[in-house]
Amino acid sequence: MSRTTRIELVDSGVNFNPNDHTYELNGAYLSGITDLLQRVLFPDEYTNVPKAILQQAALYGNSVHLSCQDFDSRWYNDGTQEVQDYIQLCQEHSLTHEASEYTVTDFENYASNIDKVFRVTDNTFDLADLKTYGKMTPEKLEKARWQLSIYAYFFELQNKKAKTRNLYILHIRNKQKKDGSFDHISNLIPVKRIPSEICKELLDADLKGEQFQSPYAIPKEISSQEKRIRELILTKEAVEEELSSIKSQILTEMETRNVKTWITDGGIKLTRKLPTTRTSLNLTLLKEAHPEIDYDSYMRESQVSGSLTIAI
Repeated sequence: MSRTTRIELVDSGVNFNPNDHTYELNGAYLSGITDLLQRVLFPDEYTNVPKAILQQAALYGNSVHLSCQDFDSRWYNDGTQEVQDYIQLCQEHSLTHEASEYTVTDFENYASNIDKVFRVTDNTFDLADLKTYGKMTPEKLEKARWQLSIYAYFFELQNKKAKTRNLYILHIRNKQKKDGSFDHISNLIPVKRIPSEICKELLDADLKGEQFQSPYAIPKEISSQEKRIRELILTKEAVEEELSSIKSQILTEMETRNVKTWITDGGIKLTRKLPTTRTSLNLTLLKEAHPEIDYDSYMRESQVSGSLTIAI
């Protein structure tokens, strides 16, 4: 059996200036992916957030990034809780560091730095973005999903034989609150990759100045019903809880009086079901006990209609 050739990551040739966060290749400036997503898909993300708050968050996030990078590059542990959490997450999930702030590009218009590249095998890698948000909202999660998916597209474009296995968000935070307690978060969040074809459609639309229609965006006629859906679910839960309490009271009363059926003045029929036992076949145990039997001929297949689950 032939051995897989170990892939060494290709240098993009892009010059990254951390002071003004710009990317330059062959004398031309390239657009960053974060700016692209902010401009095209998430223009209102920071609309109501004061500038001072954004600056503080950026400074904190940058310090955590640098501390984790120091550990990966020269095994320096500054003793902060954030670095301890980063080390623990890597150990718990068997993440082997390959590169930090690894620059990827399409070699024409865009470039960005991947926070963490972890090696899985000779030709397979995991990509991760480190986030220090106080709360991982659905919008932030979706933005990170797009970000990491475009990174994966560029990563495989730049490293021709490389494969991306998983995408992760390293959600790490340990910031002191006004009351003296700490907002401590340490999670590894798997992210489902958006196909490269869709990522390319987004990039092409941006270059052409066209409106991009995300296939993952919720139609306005659906999202406009969110408030009413929430109200209905909460009402349903409250009604079911009250009805369950009433049914329990009635059942207790009927058991005490040894009554099986009541009909109210309004015509509601109350029927008490007596305790019983139910017998079912444990197919898994049966197959283990008698593996010689062909069970497929005894199985019945039926169509199940699709359904919708709503959680709040």
